Amino acid sequence: MASEKEFAAEKSSIHNVEESLDLSQLYGGQFEGITLPPKGSPEREAMEKRLKLKIDIAILPCVILMYIMNYLDRNNIAAAKLGSLVKDLHLTSTQYSTCVSILFVGYISMQIPSNLILEKVGRPGLYLPTAMAIWGILSTLTCVVHSYTGLLVVRLLIGFAEAAFYPGVMFYLSCWYTRFEIAKRSAIFVVGSWLSGAFSGLIAYGVLEYLNGVRGLADWRWLFLIEGVITIGIALISMVILPNLPATTRWLSKEERLLAVVRMIEDVGQRDDDSAPNSEQETAEVLPQSKFRSAMIGFIMAVRDPKVLNFLQMLFCFAGTAGINTVFPTIVNSLGFDRPKTLLLTAPPWLLVAITSVINSFHSDKTGERYWHMMWGPCLSLVGFVIGISTTKTAPRYIAMMLLLQIYNSWALGFAWLSNSVPRPPIKRAAAVATVNIGGNIPNIFVPYLFYAGSSPHFYVGFTVCIIFSFLGMMGATTLRWQLKRLNKKLETGQTVDGLDGTTGFRFLH
Repeated sequence: MASEKEFAAEKSSIHNVEESLDLSQLYGGQFEGITLPPKGSPEREAMEKRLKLKIDIAILPCVILMYIMNYLDRNNIAAAKLGSLVKDLHLTSTQYSTCVSILFVGYISMQIPSNLILEKVGRPGLYLPTAMAIWGILSTLTCVVHSYTGLLVVRLLIGFAEAAFYPGVMFYLSCWYTRFEIAKRSAIFVVGSWLSGAFSGLIAYGVLEYLNGVRGLADWRWLFLIEGVITIGIALISMVILPNLPATTRWLSKEERLLAVVRMIEDVGQRDDDSAPNSEQETAEVLPQSKFRSAMIGFIMAVRDPKVLNFLQMLFCFAGTAGINTVFPTIVNSLGFDRPKTLLLTAPPWLLVAITSVINSFHSDKTGERYWHMMWGPCLSLVGFVIGISTTKTAPRYIAMMLLLQIYNSWALGFAWLSNSVPRPPIKRAAAVATVNIGGNIPNIFVPYLFYAGSSPHFYVGFTVCIIFSFLGMMGATTLRWQLKRLNKKLETGQTVDGLDGTTGFRFLH
């Protein structure tokens, strides 16, 4: 692990590109006549601190709330199962699992198109809340379905709409924050999903216990209605608050916009737009004017990059373990408590992983180290799966459930690591994040079938598959670390890697 002193030395070595770049020509000359305090001066540091605070206040609360609702609307079917959903719609075990899984078919199929559209549209502050409003409307409409087919169709459409969110936000954050800042912000953002896991049980407890039959609606219908309406409200508010991109955010002063742009240039020594050089020889000049063609080139560059493929393998395997989120209430239900206690007991494991994931990512950013911070979460989950298979005693099994979700410590950090490792051009970064997120959600299609009716309480098949995926994911992380260390050696000898000049001081974090 790199020492903090070595990490600080690397940060301080980043080349001051202001000396070699005509800032007045950036973005159509809109910054002509604008000057910034010298890099490293107290005035510049104070200005940058104020800018980051403004960005944090504008972006992070919104995306956290949006992610809470994203996960609630995606996974509230698991809580609804503990109500009368299965009985009212006459669902078999396989039909219910299909309704859980079908969302991810839509979710996966729209990942890459959505992120490429977002990068070319360039208005994430409008694009992401609009997608949220659409899935909120669809989630609300779930309360009026009366058949297996109706539920299946609505879930598929929710998946299409939700596809824009997670990879879109990860790309969005990478446009505002440097590689030394993004892991902690990503962790804070992803806390929304862990908190949603806790809130889901608490909200479901209140709705299923006290609203069943009110105004003639079954408990699960109220659950979808209430959470869907809240989603729509948050989406409308976020449209007003969220900024777009550094060069186009009008509520920042011109000096602040220029500083936001320059920060990203200084991070890797290139402009953060598609006119910057990239790693492919055939596209090393300027990406073509056709938006569709440039988007396709970005996708091709991403899938031809061995780093991206290694991230895909690693996060696919970790997602195979993390897929238990789709059935977690069922796992907790194996403890044998009644419905109210089961719903309440789902909250503490999610709260614990919310705390540990933030601490883990903050420390990773502080030290500039990624690999070991990625490894300990899967190790704890492995212990939890072994305990879950080995015993039926209540106390050890609940401890195991507290450990199972620790795999998520590696999730947000993994995507931050990916964004650090594919810094330029943005169209390639957008495609890479979407491609890897596709792999990271494919397991959600088949994991629900592994926890079939009658497999409780040991869940031999489901837990064994999760153990295998954990081992394979850790092997992938080890391979990735070796690969990035090898690329850094090339940069240290003055070679160019992915269009990045080693003389700028840029190094891959590992």
